Amino acid sequence: MTVCDGCDGILYIVPVVKISSPSSRPSREREKLKKVQISEELFLALVKYHLVDMEEVLPEIKKGLMDKVDALIMHQLYTQYKTAPAEEEKEKAREKYLNKRGVRDSFRW
Repeated sequence: MTVCDGCDGILYIVPVVKISSPSSRPSREREKLKKVQISEELFLALVKYHLVDMEEVLPEIKKGLMDKVDALIMHQLYTQYKTAPAEEEKEKAREKYLNKRGVRDSFRW
């Protein structure tokens, strides 16, 4: 993932995606691509912005997408914690997850 400035003083985390033609990708790689679900409200806001040119929904779109990116990052950290092969890696992933979640040290086990 890459952090970039949207020229409005806010830093955004943007997933970096390699794009290639479908025929050049092996079938196993196509299977690894995951789907992401968004809320109906966010979908309709995206439709309004891109198809109807309603720019007043842009803040709603930015907030919805940032919330989704945060949720994806939290899921990834939790998965790393649960699937780490070594105990040391597992503890490091658990610390990252709890730090990102905002859990105080006094509440941790």
